[in-house]
Amino acid sequence: MTRTEATGGKIKTIPEDFIVEEILPDGTVLETNKATQRESSSGDFTRFVLQKKDWTTEEAIRRIAMALRIHPSRFSYAGSKDKTSISTQLVSVFRINEDRILRLNLKDITILGAWKCDEKVRIGDLLGNRFKIAIREIDSSAGEAVSKIHGELNGLFPNYFGEQRFGTIRKNTHKIGEYIIRGKYREAAMSFLCDSEGETDSDSVVARNDLRETGDYKKALREFPNRLTLERTMLEHLEKYPNDYANAFRKLPRGILLLFIHAFQSHLFNVLLSERISEGDVVAEDGEHYCEERHGFPDLRLRSSSETRWIAGKIIGYGTELNDREKTLLERFDLKKSDFDIKGIPEISSKGTYRLLFSPLVDFYFIDSTFRFSLCAGSYATVALREFIDRSKS
Repeated sequence: MTRTEATGGKIKTIPEDFIVEEILPDGTVLETNKATQRESSSGDFTRFVLQKKDWTTEEAIRRIAMALRIHPSRFSYAGSKDKTSISTQLVSVFRINEDRILRLNLKDITILGAWKCDEKVRIGDLLGNRFKIAIREIDSSAGEAVSKIHGELNGLFPNYFGEQRFGTIRKNTHKIGEYIIRGKYREAAMSFLCDSEGETDSDSVVARNDLRETGDYKKALREFPNRLTLERTMLEHLEKYPNDYANAFRKLPRGILLLFIHAFQSHLFNVLLSERISEGDVVAEDGEHYCEERHGFPDLRLRSSSETRWIAGKIIGYGTELNDREKTLLERFDLKKSDFDIKGIPEISSKGTYRLLFSPLVDFYFIDSTFRFSLCAGSYATVALREFIDRSKS
């Protein structure tokens, strides 16, 4: 979106360089190192504020579940936070007393408050996230460049899905999702189990490559490192039922399976957005709508009767009313919208939804090689920062 030369620099050198604080639907910011408390009810859920360092959200919850000797499925949260960061977020757990949560003593995991509640935290139950991001090895003249770029953006950046959506290591999540959507479960399983490009652990590389060559699931169970728990879960099923690939996937948590589907839908969204930006000015097309604001952020649920800066584009699913552009895209991929109604694994069928085409940089400023801004829920700070620090953009 911008043409001013970027500043260069590195992010996430250490977790302390990347601070993420969740913003609740009422506008409350869950500040790092600050106790948060709400009035308790007599409900079955305990909500708590999780502060974590160098953990993914899923890893942190599995560690907490292990400490409490319960299954991770009893936890829920509004959205995942970066691993290489210090982040806060609201989490809920079913039928665990708040005192047990508050007594947890785990490395790089802090509980900033806990209280009983009638409702669990659900995906999307957040307004946005506030960021403080330090940039290493940045040009000394960065301030002037950042100011120019921010002016070119006019406070908005393309709301692409970031690379985390597609797998931070092997970057094959959307590829697996596409195979599943096409009903190619064997190919999807082999990609999940055997793809080794980007893998950094040598034992994992050897085990994955050997399975691709031999197809021996029993041997793979002996060779796959214990840390590859999801892969081993699938292998245990395939050892007993070698051709039952769809049900092997169903041994994984539903949330993991949805990641595959959502990643491919995200890929399609990115492709469409990129094409539209390359054509020039972007306006709402058939089936899209403009949005109003809430607490300073655009709200997809608040439709505007007039044009605003906020356009809600579509993430294609089986329930999407396709316009001509979207029909052409699916034809190019040799897909139909009904393919997202997944017969072999119906519980991960995806109806489709809306997503902002452009996202605002709220309360943006830059000082002492550090960015501070807030983003809507689901928007990626790494995508916003590309406009400022990624030299490859030009």
